[in-house]
Amino acid sequence: MDILIIPVPFFDKDMAVCGYFFQFQEGNSLLHANQTEREFDGVALSPLLATLNAVGIDAFTMGLPIFVPISGLSLLANLDDQCKVPPENVIFVIRSDVKAEEPYLSCISKLKSKGFRFAMQDIARVDQYGPVAGLCDYAFFNHKLMHKVEWQVMYALVRKDYNSLAVAMTDVDTQEHYEELRKQDPTLFEGRFYRTPITKGAHNVNPLKFNLIKLMNLVREDSFEFSEVSSIVQRDTALSVSLMRMINSPALGLRQKVNSISHAIALLGEKEVSKWVTTAVSKLLGSDRPDELTRLSLVRARFAENLAVKFKMEDKSQSLFLMGLFSVLDVILELPMKNALAMLHVTDEIRDALLEGKGEFGQIYNFIQNYEAADFKSVSRSLIVNDLTPSDVYEAYIGALKWYRDVISGQADPA
Repeated sequence: MDILIIPVPFFDKDMAVCGYFFQFQEGNSLLHANQTEREFDGVALSPLLATLNAVGIDAFTMGLPIFVPISGLSLLANLDDQCKVPPENVIFVIRSDVKAEEPYLSCISKLKSKGFRFAMQDIARVDQYGPVAGLCDYAFFNHKLMHKVEWQVMYALVRKDYNSLAVAMTDVDTQEHYEELRKQDPTLFEGRFYRTPITKGAHNVNPLKFNLIKLMNLVREDSFEFSEVSSIVQRDTALSVSLMRMINSPALGLRQKVNSISHAIALLGEKEVSKWVTTAVSKLLGSDRPDELTRLSLVRARFAENLAVKFKMEDKSQSLFLMGLFSVLDVILELPMKNALAMLHVTDEIRDALLEGKGEFGQIYNFIQNYEAADFKSVSRSLIVNDLTPSDVYEAYIGALKWYRDVISGQADPA
């Protein structure tokens, strides 16, 4: 599909993800300059909903609710007929072009009667949108604007006159801001705070994590004994279970169940098993951090691997996978990235990309970061330079999301 799309996580006060907001752009904005701001014009809604309808909500959100931005025009265009996602999993996000008058109010009421929910975003005067606010379930406030008096007044009005509205605070950049806000009224939080890297200072790494890092280094040596790896894995029940579930997940599509590393090697080969051991170890390293970090690292890993073909770097796909996997290592180990990478045996290409954004790997890493930030202008420039289309990126990214879904589906305990 000719669309760039990224689900952005919303967290609750316990740092659990409870929904995703969709940023998207149709086509390449630099090739269609007059359509740069089409996200909310009512036309771009169709490809977004078409994507959700075609791919399914599980690939994007693992069944969690989705915040879908809409315009006033699209609100009037039979949304319930367009949207095939279950109503209880959809929150439509309306903007200031939705007026506090008919026929908008009737459309919102009709959709709410069918189970859909609504959120208010970029509403300049809450007091002028009273009837709309009374029908909504959430109100978005940008944390970076809360120092302005007008936004403080609007926030106070919401808390006073519309206290049934759950407040979603966006653009929360630091862990300190999150900790301060979670003691106050906001219900949901969005921003970079959960993956803010450590840039300085010392931190003692848990001894158990040291052992996992040693194993990760072992399987990445040019010559090693898999019997030694097998012995280490078997002594760690959590690692053994996690590895076997990953290998037996739908992501690999094996026709027979694998019950040991030696069996896995026979079916997959040492290189592929080494990759999966590294993936399982990375997942365990982040077990004491927000689950979204694991999702971020695994999706980045597969996305980078998928982009290798698009960027004509097929022979380096395995290394690009590792680059994506290690890209949040600083947050997981609570160390500056330079210190975190010093604990691992990584190539200069991976190190230069993650520390300085340099080299061929840095090109792909920067592309992934721009994509995640919904910096679609930078992404569009990269597409032109590398002779790629939005469909190329869509295919690589959706493939990464589906792969992650399949990997995690193999991680769940049987009912």
